[in-house]
Amino acid sequence: MDIKKIDAIDPPELSGEKGWTELKIPDSYGKGRAFITGDNSTDRIKVRYFQKQSEKSFIARVWFGPATEGPAGFVHGGSMASILDEAMGAAVWLIGFTAVAARISVDYRKMLPLGTVTSVEANVISVNGRKIVSAGKISGEAGTVYAESEGLYLTIVR
Repeated sequence: MDIKKIDAIDPPELSGEKGWTELKIPDSYGKGRAFITGDNSTDRIKVRYFQKQSEKSFIARVWFGPATEGPAGFVHGGSMASILDEAMGAAVWLIGFTAVAARISVDYRKMLPLGTVTSVEANVISVNGRKIVSAGKISGEAGTVYAESEGLYLTIVR
């Protein structure tokens, strides 16, 4: 496989599909510089959040720029894991809970090329007291699944 290093890519505009409503994460969700959304540089991660109108399902369009590189020409697994954590946590937030991750697991299915626009979808699987289980998936426009995840989130008691 011939892999070339990508030094600069212009990030694309990220748009939703019919039946998606754009979500704005409230400032109260995270004060200060957020890890995923707090850096507006164009060489890292660009993300736009949506909700499917027909259900309480969280979905995002995500572009992975050159600063997310792990193996030459491909996205670092930690970048993928952080997006999955963000998406699964947002799915929990969508159903009315404020929670933090206690455990996440990621199954990497295929290496993700830098510069790829992906869809990241997450749903809540179960709620049992303070414990909420959520699942997520990163897939490409052609349906290629790059990673799947599951997380245990604990509601914050104030």
